[in-house]
Amino acid sequence: MKNNEKRVALLMGLSLFMEMLDSTIVTTALPQIKNSLHITSANASLIISLYMIAVAIFIPLSGWLAKRYGNKTIWLFAIIIFTISSIGSGLASNFILMLSMRLLQGFSGALMVPIARLIVLENTPPQNLLKMISYVIWPALIAPAIAPFIGGILTTYWSWRLIFMINVPIGMILFIIGNTILQHESEHENKNATFDWIGFSLISLASASLLIALDIISSNKALNISSIILLLVFISSSIVTVKYLMNTKVPLFSMRTLRFSSYKVSQFGGSIMWLTVGAIPYLSTIFFQNAFHWSAIKTGSFVLFIFVGNIAIKPVANSIIQRIGFKNTILCSLFLIFITTLMIGTLTEQMNQIYILAILTFSGIGRSLALTAYNGMSLVEIPYDERNSANTLGAVSQNLSQEIGVSLVTISFSILNQYQPELDAYRLTYFLLGIVIIAPIVEIIIQPQSIGVVKQTN
Repeated sequence: MKNNEKRVALLMGLSLFMEMLDSTIVTTALPQIKNSLHITSANASLIISLYMIAVAIFIPLSGWLAKRYGNKTIWLFAIIIFTISSIGSGLASNFILMLSMRLLQGFSGALMVPIARLIVLENTPPQNLLKMISYVIWPALIAPAIAPFIGGILTTYWSWRLIFMINVPIGMILFIIGNTILQHESEHENKNATFDWIGFSLISLASASLLIALDIISSNKALNISSIILLLVFISSSIVTVKYLMNTKVPLFSMRTLRFSSYKVSQFGGSIMWLTVGAIPYLSTIFFQNAFHWSAIKTGSFVLFIFVGNIAIKPVANSIIQRIGFKNTILCSLFLIFITTLMIGTLTEQMNQIYILAILTFSGIGRSLALTAYNGMSLVEIPYDERNSANTLGAVSQNLSQEIGVSLVTISFSILNQYQPELDAYRLTYFLLGIVIIAPIVEIIIQPQSIGVVKQTN
């Protein structure tokens, strides 16, 4: 295996880390941002919502831009815009400027993340894919787990503006190294690639309507006419989008990659996993702060142990998958996630803190191992010329899943808390999140033992 392959994969992983850290750390600083900019809580939530919507809308654009102008060019462009918009967010003196910068951050993040994955996918032979994908995935797993801790430190002892400014040195390092080691590969370019405006509009409409509907529901703690209409728009536009992408001659991205069982299973099960990647650290953060009345720093220190679990399993994750196969690895890790999710919901403030840390660590182990297996399995059957479409579709589902996860636990707790005490509402939300894991467990059980090994040994 060439050393350059590893360097590129780690570099792309660092860009995913920067984007995911930025998208999750802001939650910790919202109270301080609200006070500093003199805005309401509803307006403050727009700082997160607008970013999420921008990412969802512009991700489908990444695949076409990569074809038209090249992976390296668009990735470097996205790094520059993300860094500049981070500076703008950190220096924002009013609400309008903040929203403008967050919109620009969302746009650049939507290009940076899928193209980072695409750079790795298009330059990695099948036999090395599992290892290279693991290099890309682990930084993305780290970010949501350490965000509460870093956010708590920065907002407690310094300023909320630093949560954006930390992107500046990372962005500069990424640009300098990326410009040096990345090759401009013209064979992947197609200067005459036409842009599918209809497909882009339909996907944008479906993504935006879903996220806005969930945001309205979580804010109002109930369904209303606006959210119902938006959910109907989401359902109808999703149906039209799938039919359109399957039947049009030159779609924004092809749905034909779903004909491969390993990719199809990875999309469904992997989406559930990405849902938990955002949901569990977020829910645990507000659970410990509100139910246990822990400080932001103590909460962040405990949630950090999800990251400890992520890292602890990484050195042996590939060996486990190679020894027992994708199916058994995924099945074991899903059961571990299911059990630990339920156990976190049973925690009390009086419990031994070592016990709490152990549960959070094992939760991280399960999530890390499952995502490594899902992502490693997803593309083993996909031909090189279809990896762009597979990557774009995967990026869309991954991004929506993470955002849906945070929205769903917020909605669940808000509704349950109207009928149950706060502590019970949190416990039931963890229970519901655990129930969600049953779906991919059933799916992987019915798969053949050989799933994912078709081209892994070639």
